[in-house]
Amino acid sequence: MGSGWKVGRVAGIDLAIHPSWLVIAFLLTFSLADAFFPRLIPGWTTGQYWLVGVGTALLFFASVLAHEFSHAIVARRLGLKVAGITLFIFGGATSIETDSRSARDEALIALAGPVASLVIGGVLLAIGALVTQPEVSAIVGWLGIINVVLGAFNLVPGYPMDGGRVLRAILWRVRGDPLTATRQAAMVGRVIGYLMVAGGIYWALRSRDIGSGLWLALVGWFLATSAEATMQQAGIERSLSGVRVRDAMDATPAAISPNESVADLVSERMLRGDDRSFLVRHPDGGLAGMVTLGDVRRLPRESWADRRVTDIMTRYGDLATIGPDEPLADALRLIQEREVGQLPVIGEEARQPLGIVTRSGILRLIDARLKLGV
Repeated sequence: MGSGWKVGRVAGIDLAIHPSWLVIAFLLTFSLADAFFPRLIPGWTTGQYWLVGVGTALLFFASVLAHEFSHAIVARRLGLKVAGITLFIFGGATSIETDSRSARDEALIALAGPVASLVIGGVLLAIGALVTQPEVSAIVGWLGIINVVLGAFNLVPGYPMDGGRVLRAILWRVRGDPLTATRQAAMVGRVIGYLMVAGGIYWALRSRDIGSGLWLALVGWFLATSAEATMQQAGIERSLSGVRVRDAMDATPAAISPNESVADLVSERMLRGDDRSFLVRHPDGGLAGMVTLGDVRRLPRESWADRRVTDIMTRYGDLATIGPDEPLADALRLIQEREVGQLPVIGEEARQPLGIVTRSGILRLIDARLKLGV
């Protein structure tokens, strides 16, 4: 999932909210406050319905976070690096920076979320059955049902849903090739997604519950497009199999001093050559950071003459970097995750760059390899 608003950090894991989450948060709260609770518990004021609706919606999203945290905790226990969790319109997404080392690990990480939701749902349903107060029973019961539905739905074998990742793990174990398993699981996910789209449209046309039908179709469309993107990514990774960063990096990238003025950077470098990004290096050759056209654009033009490169650059500690012997597919994945155009290539000696690998350079190499069939 794309970037969102960071709202906190729990157990070393960043929590973020994607703007699309606001849509589902409002729709869910409105549904609870305007329809569900008034029908189930008559006699309250509008304010009471909305207050309980907001609280129940927040508890539901807390259970979604519990689902995603289960993925993250298992992944970390298996030695994988978890970048963060993002809530968005279709639920949540856990970003894991490194791939699973085995089919078993993949299955354990994928199953952790649905199991957590099913357990939470079962416990809440049991509590709801024991509680005698109807208002509390209604809230707890609804949360129990929705968690069971969340856990069961995520087990649908359509990649990239959790069930699809379990299917990928099974195919990986049977075939011994994770890329082939990814592609085949994504193909199943695409088929299931389009079936959900068709089913949702049929539901909307043949019943009075138009909203639920359209929502099912929208979820199916998201699943189908995500599966297609996964298939394309698997094809790209296949084309880059065995290719290392050093095979595609520019070993003589453009560099600049941190003390050069921004005005000189623009007039002498950016407007007189093809380079739009520059390594910023100290006199001893050590890497201080990187400056790009985007950094310059964020600075008012009237300040160019008075500001130095060091004032606007991304400093070394904040840079995403990669080693020369890392798979080139990992470099492309990191570029996409960090939403940058290039990565400095750093060797064993800290701060001493060996070159730079760019998104455009990787894409040109992919295009050439696909056309040549290598």
